[in-house]
Parts: sequence; C-alpha cells; structure tokens
Amino acid sequence: MSKKLVSIAILTYNDAKFLEGCLRSIREQVSCPFEVILLDNGSSEPVPEGITAQYPWLRMFRSDKNLGFNAGYNLAARKARGKYLLVLNIDTILLTDIAPAVRLLASGLQIGVVGAKSYHPSGKPQPSAGHFPNARRLWLFRSQWWSNPRGIYGPTEVDAHRVDWVSGSFLMTTTENWATSGGFDENTFYYGSDVNFCRSTSAHGFAVVQCGEVKYIHFEGFRNRDIVREVGNLYGGFRSYHRKFSGPVERLAAESVLRVGLVVRILLYGSWYGITRNPRIGDKFRAYVNVQRNWVRITS
Repeated sequence: MSKKLVSIAILTYNDAKFLEGCLRSIREQVSCPFEVILLDNGSSEPVPEGITAQYPWLRMFRSDKNLGFNAGYNLAARKARGKYLLVLNIDTILLTDIAPAVRLLASGLQIGVVGAKSYHPSGKPQPSAGHFPNARRLWLFRSQWWSNPRGIYGPTEVDAHRVDWVSGSFLMTTTENWATSGGFDENTFYYGSDVNFCRSTSAHGFAVVQCGEVKYIHFEGFRNRDIVREVGNLYGGFRSYHRKFSGPVERLAAESVLRVGLVVRILLYGSWYGITRNPRIGDKFRAYVNVQRNWVRITS
C-alpha cells in the first residue's frame, strides 16, 4: 500500500484547457499526502507535454476510446493507491484545502461520502447536493437540488450537513466504500452516477454529507456540448435510478411522471419556439422530441 493518503481521480476528454488550472489549485491547496490519477478518456487532442515533470505526483493513463464518465472514473479508481478517493472534475479549481473532508471520513461517524460547496466562476454559489429523485420531485427537475440543509452533522467546525447525494464534480469517499458500493454504474454514460453511488452508500448504512469548509469553482465544461445527448442522458439517469432502487409502485409512478412531463415540455418548448424562433429554445424542443422518439432505447 502506498503512503499516499488521498487519490484524486481526474478524467479528461478533450478538456486539456482546464487541466493546468485544476492541477495548480491542487498543488496550492491540498495539504495532506496525495496523488493525482489522470485518465485520458480517448481524447483526440493531446494532454500538454511535460505535464508529469511539472507535477511529479501526477500519474497518467490513457484509454484508446471514450469509455464515458462513469466507466472512465471506475478505471481511474482502480489505479488508486490511497485510503481515500476524491472524484474531481477536470473543469474545477479548488478554493480551499480538502483536509476537512478527509477528517470527516476519518471521524468514526459512519460517513461514507463527503461533498463540497460549489461556485460559479463569478463567485455565485452553485447547487452541488440534492434530494433523491422520487416521483414527486421529477415533476420539476430543479426541485431535486438541496436548498435547506439539515442540522450540523459531525464536528461543528467543519460545517457539515447531511444530504441525500452530492455532485460528482467533487465526491470524496474511501477506496473501501468505492469498492463495496460498486463504483459508478456503468449502465449509464454520465448522468446519475453521483446519485446512484450515494444511494448505494446509504444502503450500506453510511451517511452522505456536504462540507461547507471545502469550496471549489466548477466551470461545468461537460455540459451543453450536445443538448440532444445531454437531455437523453438525463432521462436515462432518472430511469436507471428507479430501476435499480425503487419498488414496482414507485418505479411506475416515476415512469408516469417522466412521460407526462416530457409531453408537457414538448408542447411548451414547441410553442415557445414557434413564437420566438429562438435557436436555443429550438434545440431544447428537438432534444425532448428525440427522447420521446427513443424512449424504449434511452437508458443512458
């Protein structure tokens, strides 16, 4: 076993423009022993030359094809040598040390996952924790984000609150829990990985918390590349969650809400686009229509 305490897993798929800022923030902020595992997930653009010489704690690996977000991080996690694992998006910049998150996992309070507070580049707070997507919350997708934290969980000085799930842009756990919970669900390509993992962690009797003392900027570089695919992945993530964790009644309720909500969105965005001819509204309209056409096949 390596003496490295925290293994930080980062995935890149043509995201080299974010890499330098992310690695620099790790070097400047992280005080505990660590290693960084960078997986090039089949990128067509090269990772900058000499990067490992500049950051000697960086270990690089490459997949010949794009495995997707979930399978890519699973592969990176298998390379981890530390006791703790931090899944960190490449399009992030740490604003603080991650030591409070480590202390929570080591506190003996049966904490299995720790998230952090996320911010837009402008400094505006960004949602980074949420509720499990039960059927009622699927009527309005944004209602799943956490807006009313429960009381302090654990030591008061680290400002931790119990939540259902934390964003996969910053998700810290133990390598033991990662293995026990099965890592990210490879039946989905991207969406739902964090929610499913946190639900599996909770099922094993461990708490999921968000730590207010740990902060980071998230540029959200993964989003809006292909809105048709993104919306399909979103619906696929919700359906995957309920197939995996819900009983027949809740699963049927969730499917019904998703189908009805999808029709409503098609009608609203179709009408909106017909009136405004706004290209962005048109893209959303076509994305929802694509989900409707491919409902049987959409699982990720």
